[in-house]
Amino acid sequence: FNMAPMSPSVLVQLISSTIACTGFALWFNIRGKQVVYSSIGAFICWGVYVIVYHYNPSNFYATMVASIVIAGYAQIMARVNKAPATVFLTAPIFPVIPGAQLYWMMYGLALGDNHMAKTQGIDLIVTCLAIALGFMIIEIFNKYLSLLWNRIRRSGRKTA
Repeated sequence: FNMAPMSPSVLVQLISSTIACTGFALWFNIRGKQVVYSSIGAFICWGVYVIVYHYNPSNFYATMVASIVIAGYAQIMARVNKAPATVFLTAPIFPVIPGAQLYWMMYGLALGDNHMAKTQGIDLIVTCLAIALGFMIIEIFNKYLSLLWNRIRRSGRKTA
């Protein structure tokens, strides 16, 4: 039930995920050029996922790397556009959200197929953890970078 091989070509996957996430960005009331940046983020997110998955077919690893890249992208776009990072994080992360695993887990529960429900539930949790871990890695990196920058600025003022 992996998402990567479902579509006939990578180009179709990239275009469809970008269009879908543009719709989500508009639905979340993201406006103006921020919609474009959000759409670019979705394109990048799915592109990174597909590339990483190609070289290391692990949904956890590919999702985590895509989440790291998108969280970093959101931080950069937030500073460039003087807007909250969540504007550039919410819609672009949708391509790796484990909707299929949630569907199949619930389907397994409805059918009474405990094995299907259990395996899909585990995949669902693992994918969510990969997204959270990717976001946390960038948040920690950003925090330490900010502390380092403040320390450098303070030491620069003392010598002047």
